[in-house]
Order: sequence, then C-alpha cells, then structure tokens
Amino acid sequence: MFGFHSSQSKSTIKKNRSLAKGLKEGTNFAFKHMALLEEDRRGFLKVPIIQKIINTMWFANKHDEGVMFPEHFKPFPYPTLALVLTAIECCIDEWATGKRGDISFTAQEYRSVYEVYLKCLQDFDDATKDVGVLWAICSRIYEAGCVHSGAGALTTESQCKLSARVVAAAIQEHHEGSTTEDESD
Repeated sequence: MFGFHSSQSKSTIKKNRSLAKGLKEGTNFAFKHMALLEEDRRGFLKVPIIQKIINTMWFANKHDEGVMFPEHFKPFPYPTLALVLTAIECCIDEWATGKRGDISFTAQEYRSVYEVYLKCLQDFDDATKDVGVLWAICSRIYEAGCVHSGAGALTTESQCKLSARVVAAAIQEHHEGSTTEDESD
C-alpha cells in the first residue's frame, strides 16, 4: 500500500528503510497527502488504508458488527480508530530494517503505541471540539463503512402508510366477505 518492495538489492532495502521512517515520522502515514514538512500534510485520518481496514474488519457485509451495532459504531469509535492506527504502525514496523520481517501484533508489544494514538486522538478532539472535526471524520468513516457493506440503501425507512380511506375500504371489503384476491366476482 505504501510502496514497500521485497528485494535483496541494497538500494531497495535503503528505500524501504527510509520509507518506513518517513511514514512513522509525525504519523505521516495517517495523512491522505503526506509531506516532509508538517504544515504541508493534509487529510488527517483520510488516507484510504484506514477505511479499507475498517471496512474489512467491521463492515464486510450488511450483517457485520459495524452495521448491526450502530450504537457502538456510529460515529466510528475513537479507541477503535486508535487500534487501527496502531495496527498500521505495526505493519510499517515490519519494514523498518528495509526487509519485511514478521512482527507479532500483541498487546504486550503495542499497548504503549495504542495509548499514544488514543491520547493523540483525544487531544485532537479537544482541540477541534468546537467545530466537531474528529466527530465528523468518524461519522464519515461509519457512513462509508455502511455503504461498503451494502447496508447504505437500508437506511431509508419503509414507506408503508395507509390513509383512512384505504383502511375504510378494507373494512368494507371484509364486511362484504371479500378478503382475498382470488375470490370470484
């Protein structure tokens, strides 16, 4: 996703190592438009890999947890978003030497990283609470997940509303003994 390449070439290994370092610096990997300079970064938490992970884990279909439990996933929860960021960092860490190595994603190894991301999100939310930036991002993540799951169209309410005239006609038909369509006239 980020452009790592498996190779024994020294130049590729060096590029992978540099890429891993650059992605982690300033949480650059969490920006849609990454940049060396912090002021040039744009699209915090809008990089496609975040939504792809969330879709795979919680919105794979309309019966998945994200859709079935909106009380827990709408808007997408900050602690769960921190977990996604932590998982992405673990994947980047696998390339830290320039060659992909297997790193276990365990609470023991990544709890402190998770706590840093959770605090970062809480601080970001506090700093932008007046305009609701993080809430809006997490609401968009939830809505995009629902669309991905195929449940997006299910959000509209059923429109079965019967007027008094229709009800009265049904009652009259019942009294007249006409209750099914296949009765002969």
